[in-house]
Amino acid sequence: MLTLKNRLASCDTSLPMLPDLATRVIALTADPDTPASALVRIVSKDQVLASRLLALANSAYCAPLREIGTVTEAVVRIGTSAVRNLVVTISFYSRMYDQKIYGGEGRRLVDHSIGTAYLARLVAEHAGVSEDEAFLAGLLHDIGKMVILKLAYDHRRQTGTTLDPRELEQLLAEEHAAVGARMLHRWNLPTTLEEPILYHHDYRQAGRYPRETAVVYLANLLSHRYGFGCEPHVADPLTDPVCDALAIDAHWLQDTDLHAPGLYEVARQVLA
Repeated sequence: MLTLKNRLASCDTSLPMLPDLATRVIALTADPDTPASALVRIVSKDQVLASRLLALANSAYCAPLREIGTVTEAVVRIGTSAVRNLVVTISFYSRMYDQKIYGGEGRRLVDHSIGTAYLARLVAEHAGVSEDEAFLAGLLHDIGKMVILKLAYDHRRQTGTTLDPRELEQLLAEEHAAVGARMLHRWNLPTTLEEPILYHHDYRQAGRYPRETAVVYLANLLSHRYGFGCEPHVADPLTDPVCDALAIDAHWLQDTDLHAPGLYEVARQVLA
């Protein structure tokens, strides 16, 4: 019987697949020439997704000047990349509330990921990199933890033995970033997300996308600062060199301290 460590080394076939709808949306949004009408046709067939899309388009996140009442208006309003992000969020994280598999960790990880995603979007806007790509990287930065927890559950169910909590904690800490990066290939998501996910604990290791990786690193740092899905960590982020790298100053941080909790609550209501 394979150990969990061995399974992680060759877990490509164990990585969860996205639903067909999400796969189709990702494929469509990868083509910049895809008309909005193609996305509208797909989204309109799923009532839950359509209602979430309308809720997002009418939320404080988008700040519409008038109420948006149709899927077509919502797709045009938030853009095709944001539709992709919404579909990935709903499709995957809706599975993370199974108490048998994740216990209380599922909800906490979802909350932390959503908070990090919105913060990544804020940081990306300031840093001058793609906000939608930053959102998706922030959303998926800890996805490897969910894969590891699912493999640990499968291991327990198949062998009748439970991993030592310290061993599981070590695997989560050491392996989640690499496992998360491998998810991108299985889901056909942009390769530009690989370094921000793989190096979200040490942005200086990134070679091709150092700025995008720094954005996700800082978003994760801020998410822990505010206690989004975790215990608040009150260390001053301005002492971290990443703030100099991204030209983050005390004024920006003060403004984010003021607005981030509200955006997070909107995000949880719309997405989680």
